[in-house]
Amino acid sequence: MVLTTVLMAIGLLHFIWAFSPWPMKDAMTFTKTIGGSDDGKMPPAPSTVLVGLALIGGAALTLMVNESIPAIGPDWLRLVGMYGLTVVLLARGLGGYFMNSGAASEFQRLNTVLYSPLCVALAALSGIVAVAASRR
Repeated sequence: MVLTTVLMAIGLLHFIWAFSPWPMKDAMTFTKTIGGSDDGKMPPAPSTVLVGLALIGGAALTLMVNESIPAIGPDWLRLVGMYGLTVVLLARGLGGYFMNSGAASEFQRLNTVLYSPLCVALAALSGIVAVAASRR
């Protein structure tokens, strides 16, 4: 449930960010702390919404794999999706440290202490869910 809740929350944040820099006061602060750039240009809304949909999809997939909600599609495809989610989160978590090069200092700090470690932790949780589902 922790994995589902966090993925859902981050997905919803992406929907908000498609139209607003909340909780930051302006676009410049947002891009420095969340986007990693100093240009003050918000990310394109369509791509931000797609990331939000992918995160919420990962949350729904987790619920399906745990049999908390009715499943869609074959078991093997849900398992592939769960392992895929694990790989993507792990790649963002570990690869995130390489994103620090040339990024705004505010982003570097938060990426190092929050964003990347959170992605690694979420990858571990999704891996646990995937392995547990594989053993059923």
